[in-house]
Amino acid sequence: MPSADVSNRSAVAVVGLGYVGNVVAASLAAAGRHVIGVDRRPEVVASLEQGRAPIREPELQERIDAARALGTLRATTSLEEAVAASCASLVCVGTPLGDDGKLDETDLLAACEQVARAVPAGREHVIVIRSTVSPGTHGRLGAHLASALGAAFGQQITLALNPEFLREGSAVADLERPQLIVYATEHDAAARFCEALYADHAELLQRTDPASSEMLKLVNNAWHALKVAFANEVARAAAPAGVDPFAVMELLCRDTKLNASAAYLRPGLPFGGACLTKDVASLSAHASRHGVDAPLIGAILSSNRAHLEHLVEAVLAHEPKQTAIIGVGFKPGAPDVRDSAPVKLVRELLDRGVHVTVADSAVLDARVPPLGLLALQQALGDPRAQAAPTVAHAVAGADVIVVGHPCRADRDAIVALEPTVPILDAGGELTRTLSDAERERLAPVVLIQH
Repeated sequence: MPSADVSNRSAVAVVGLGYVGNVVAASLAAAGRHVIGVDRRPEVVASLEQGRAPIREPELQERIDAARALGTLRATTSLEEAVAASCASLVCVGTPLGDDGKLDETDLLAACEQVARAVPAGREHVIVIRSTVSPGTHGRLGAHLASALGAAFGQQITLALNPEFLREGSAVADLERPQLIVYATEHDAAARFCEALYADHAELLQRTDPASSEMLKLVNNAWHALKVAFANEVARAAAPAGVDPFAVMELLCRDTKLNASAAYLRPGLPFGGACLTKDVASLSAHASRHGVDAPLIGAILSSNRAHLEHLVEAVLAHEPKQTAIIGVGFKPGAPDVRDSAPVKLVRELLDRGVHVTVADSAVLDARVPPLGLLALQQALGDPRAQAAPTVAHAVAGADVIVVGHPCRADRDAIVALEPTVPILDAGGELTRTLSDAERERLAPVVLIQH
């Protein structure tokens, strides 16, 4: 393989030639970027230097062949050599699961420090972490590098996160034809590098904060695992009824408006309404009745209850004596309060000795008897809760205001009143509709962020 021009400072080092590192190195080099792969295993380096893919992966050998023809890819066991010839290092070191159930980031952190120390004096270098890491890694590593390097960190040497979303068996395609590219950094130089690196996919590039970037990769894989486990539980529950689980799941996935979509994937209040709780309980009971172990389905209601308890404790942390709860429908603007999470929140607070007043314009304006205040009182189903005819009446005397599922009229009333007591936006429904100026005046606290 012809040697790449390693004096080209646009070259990048790919540190760690495991599954991710090989794919990243070969793809970048095939696209014309000078790449120096680094690995401490001589046999892996030798394989790449000889033009052979060290791992079996569709399209990988073709990318290595293309890079070989261009003279843009080489490999070495010398980290110092690679860093000295590069403007950035993409760190793809493995982070296996440790015996304590946490990601073992020992090799990753060591590699990042070694890269930083190998940068020639006065040269700028960007360290980009592509490895899977736990939330807080960027902060810990940044603090360590700042202590070790002094003023050079953040100036000559900068840090970014760029999580990979690659699947074995389609890793090259996933890298080159992505749906989303995420990066995070606190340094302008690192941001410029990431934006230049993905210039061909600028419309897919999303900058976020480091902790969100770290969390996203773990959440992605947890979501994929959840889908697999759910489909398998459906299969087990379907068998006693003589139902084809493949047919059920295929039909489920055809609905891309509600099922295979972003619907229901926004954090907020616990679910409620006439259907969800009832039908989840029914499916769980069916599985149990037939001796089918379906812990995931069985845990859905427990998880929903845990989220309600979280909200209750978040409200109680403010030590309220009188609380106003605005918006008690099972979803925003709905007059239907069947199995409503805000109503459950009302009852929980009452049971804890908090005086509660409630307002909900959508329930008050319902056109099905009972109407008005009677409708709201019956919806609450608890004489201890005081139904108010307006938001103004409800918040009078309250030392905390909790916003549940407000309709537009409730939202406008809160904005007009500009309460001086804390506003706890339990599901974030109010905050999402406020202008920047309104948000600054009201300063609502979104409880699901704590």
